[in-house]
Amino acid sequence: MTSTMITAWRALPALVRDAPPAMVTALVVIGVPLLSGAVFTPLWGVLVCAVCAPLILRRRLPVTAALASGAVVLIATAIGLPQVGAWVAVASFGSAAYYHNRWRPLPAIAATCWLIALQFVMGGGLSSLPVSLAAGLCPVALGHALRLQHDRSRQLALVERAEERARIARDVHDVVGHHLAAIRLQAVGARRASPADAAHALDAIAEVSATALGETRRLLGLLRDDACAAADLDSLAVRLSRHGLRVRLDGADLVDRAPLPVRLGVYRIVQESLTNVMRHAGASQAVVRIGRSARGVVVVVEDEGRAGGGAVQEGAVQEGQGVRGMRERAAELGGTLTAGPRLPRGWRVTADLPVDPAGRGARAWASA
Repeated sequence: MTSTMITAWRALPALVRDAPPAMVTALVVIGVPLLSGAVFTPLWGVLVCAVCAPLILRRRLPVTAALASGAVVLIATAIGLPQVGAWVAVASFGSAAYYHNRWRPLPAIAATCWLIALQFVMGGGLSSLPVSLAAGLCPVALGHALRLQHDRSRQLALVERAEERARIARDVHDVVGHHLAAIRLQAVGARRASPADAAHALDAIAEVSATALGETRRLLGLLRDDACAAADLDSLAVRLSRHGLRVRLDGADLVDRAPLPVRLGVYRIVQESLTNVMRHAGASQAVVRIGRSARGVVVVVEDEGRAGGGAVQEGAVQEGQGVRGMRERAAELGGTLTAGPRLPRGWRVTADLPVDPAGRGARAWASA
C-alpha cells in the first residue's frame, strides 16, 4: 500500500508535489515568530507568502524561483520587515544548484549577487561580507554536491544495466547458439539417413531441445549462481559425442575447486568454443585442456579441423558474436582470451581466468 502511494505521488506533476511543501514552509515562517510574541500584520503575511510561493517552481524554473524569493526578501528588508524568511531564499538557491542542469555555475553566481545586495540593503559593512557569503553559499555548495552524487549514481546504474544486458546477451547466445547448432547437425544428417537413423536423429533433437529449454529457463531465472551446478564439462562432452564430436577433457576436475563465477565462465567459453568447432571446423575431435596458472585457471580448446571458413572469419577478418562474447566474458572476470589458427592446422582458443581479479588468494590457489 505504501509503495503504491509513493508511486502515485511521484506520478503527479511537479507543481502539484511542490505546492504542499511551499505552504508548510509559509506556515512555519509565520508561526515561529508569532510563538515568540511577534505581531502579525497583513503586509508581513503577504511578503512571507510571496517569499515561499516561488518554491512551487523550484523544479521547473529553479534559478528564477530562487531569484524571485530573494527579490522579495530584499524588498521586505528595505522597508524594515527583515523577518520574512531570508533562510527560505538561501534554501531556494541551494535547491537551484541541485535542479539547474544547463550552466552549473549560474546558481552560485546568482546567490553571490543576491547576498551582496542583501548585505548592502541591511546596512552591513564590507568587513562582514565574507562571513555572509560563506554562510549563504553553503547550501549552494551542498546542492551542487548532492547533484553530482545523484548524476554519478544514475550513471553507474546505467552502466550496470548496460553490462547486465550484455551479459544476458552473451549467455543467451552461448546457450541458444550451442543447442541450435546441435539440432541443425542432427536435422541435416536425418535427411540423408535411413529411416532408423532418422528416428534416432529425431530422438536426439528432442533431447537437445529439452536441454536447451531447461538451460534457457535457468538463464531467465536471473542467472542465479546455482546455475553453475549445470556447468558440468563432462556432461557437455557426453552430449557433444552424441552429435559426432568427440571431446577429450584434461584437468576438468580442477574447475570444481574454482569460485562459482570462474566455473561458469570456463563452462561458457568451452561450450562456445566447441560449438564453433561443430559449426566451422569440420573436425570430429576436439581437446579441452584445463591447467593452473599463477593466478587462476588456463583453458585451451583445440581442434584439427579446417583453418579457414567461419571460425577464422570470426577471429581474423571480422570478429563474430561468439569470439567477442567469450573475450568479453573473460575480461569481465579479469582475464584474457585469444583465438586463432594453430599449426599445422586447426583452431585454438586460450583463456586465462584469475580466481581473484584483485590478486588476493592467488598464492594460495597456486599452491593448492
